[in-house]
Amino acid sequence: MARARRCGGAVLGRVAVVLCIVCLVTATWGGAYSAFTSATQATATFTSGTVSLTDDDSTSTLFSVANLAPGATGTKCIKVTYGGSIAAAVRVYGAGYTSTNALGAYLNLSVEEGSGATFAGSGPSSCPGFTPSSTLYAATLDDFGATKTSYASGVGSFAPTAANQMMVYRFTYTLDPSAPEGTQSGSAAVAFTWTATNT
Repeated sequence: MARARRCGGAVLGRVAVVLCIVCLVTATWGGAYSAFTSATQATATFTSGTVSLTDDDSTSTLFSVANLAPGATGTKCIKVTYGGSIAAAVRVYGAGYTSTNALGAYLNLSVEEGSGATFAGSGPSSCPGFTPSSTLYAATLDDFGATKTSYASGVGSFAPTAANQMMVYRFTYTLDPSAPEGTQSGSAAVAFTWTATNT
């Protein structure tokens, strides 16, 4: 019985030693492991486009008219140039509209798009060289000031696709010959505003 116990102990001892050796070899092999590798890459860079508008009025007032009488009329052109790098849609609308004594309700307004004229060479009653392509608006200043108040409600078909493309706008006003006496000493003002939005 004593020999059986020693023999069993010896067997167990050998198994234990073998296991320790296997663990040692595995740890050593894992620490020295390396592999062949290969890599490739593609770089991506991004820049945003621009939307830009200028006009040729040199900060002058489009119209500044005093002492209007029924039937009085005037015309002025303004050239708007696109300076952006991406396609856009341009519209014109009114900002800050005011009117007293209902004058705006009797001021008829026409807005046209076209080419061939400049701000400096136009007015007070003509735009030399202007060639119209479309009529954008023909109603009263009062209606324009009340309904064309933002880009969304503005008018225009100018759709530039690159810098240095331009559109000329001709504005014509006429005080209705039937304007009532109540419009005397009245005033009306609006800031015609062009906005471009990328498409």
